[in-house]
Amino acid sequence: MLDSLKEIFQLGTIEINDRGERTKLNSHTSEGQGIFLQELYSFIKPQKSLEVGFAFGISTLFILEKCRELNAEEKSHIVIEPMSWGEAAIYNIRKEGLEKYIDIRNDFSDVVLPRLFLNKERIQFAYVDTTKVFDIVLQDFYFIDKLLDVGGVIVFDDANTGGINVVMRFINSLPHYEIMEKYKKSDVSNLYKAGEWLFRMALSLVPLKRKYMRFYNLKTRRQLDLDYQCIAFRKIAKDTRPWNWDKAF
Repeated sequence: MLDSLKEIFQLGTIEINDRGERTKLNSHTSEGQGIFLQELYSFIKPQKSLEVGFAFGISTLFILEKCRELNAEEKSHIVIEPMSWGEAAIYNIRKEGLEKYIDIRNDFSDVVLPRLFLNKERIQFAYVDTTKVFDIVLQDFYFIDKLLDVGGVIVFDDANTGGINVVMRFINSLPHYEIMEKYKKSDVSNLYKAGEWLFRMALSLVPLKRKYMRFYNLKTRRQLDLDYQCIAFRKIAKDTRPWNWDKAF
């Protein structure tokens, strides 16, 4: 692990300039999840990778470390970030001598991703750690799917939360994707488990549900095994669904 990352996790702060000033971390990738990303990256060995969300650049540092280790080409890792989080990320990337591997696009993903698609860019690895709004994350997936080669992997952070989990349910229903790996199963209380059991029992008593509710997958995220902090999907084939394909998710 990079010296900068070791120091960041040890102190819970990140250095922001060459005067040694530091700021407290928030909204950052954990050490365990960073190692999870590195393992996936090492397995795929992508020629080109993409990341939606930058913030303090913690996950980016993990990925760029692997770029160097695997002798990636210059600007092989595209990062999309429209917001300014200060200079901490860039400062630490430069300090570690990893700047040549990064290609930062300072705009929103709905601008950058279509442009990459129209420019016929190809990627083999993507990490999405951005907004939690369902339609934005779904849109990101839509274009990343068009950029991603067969055999490539797309990884989602906060996969167990609100709108993102709905996107996870949808991708899990697609015939050209499969779950490759998962990280950190969600903890749930006994009260939640009891409520889930009551919900399933109530559903079992609903008459004609298969006829009138066939467009809805009524299984919970725990039943679908999608209750994880981070989920990696692998693209196993081209999208050849017919025009009338439909499946409950």
